[in-house]
Amino acid sequence: MHEFPSDTVQTYLDQYSLAASEPEELIEVFAAIDSQDNLLGVATLVDDDELPDAPEPGPWLAAVFVKPEARNLQIGSELVTNVVDRARELGYQKIYLYTEHAEDWYRKKGWIKIRDIVFLGLHHTVMQLELS
Repeated sequence: MHEFPSDTVQTYLDQYSLAASEPEELIEVFAAIDSQDNLLGVATLVDDDELPDAPEPGPWLAAVFVKPEARNLQIGSELVTNVVDRARELGYQKIYLYTEHAEDWYRKKGWIKIRDIVFLGLHHTVMQLELS
């Protein structure tokens, strides 16, 4: 969340609540939890990831996060796979994302780079995955 340092967990809960009250908006949150119900990671499918001036139609893979102590356990991969599968299930042909530092990780999963952008003063890569 360092890209949005003023955001808190409540910021995202409020966004999810607002989206849930507007049925025309797509927002689905996928969470990984352990056997003690501890949150290990999340990933979100949204229709618009609010990237300024983005020509991509969406949907977007957004807000992928895995707790540091849970990394290298394939949790991120499983979360991303669930989001991609859901987008495919909903009939989308492509899905998009933007990332500051995980371009290589996504490329290994079949995502391709579309373009580079500067957002909030930071370099990001916009990527897409064909779902057909």
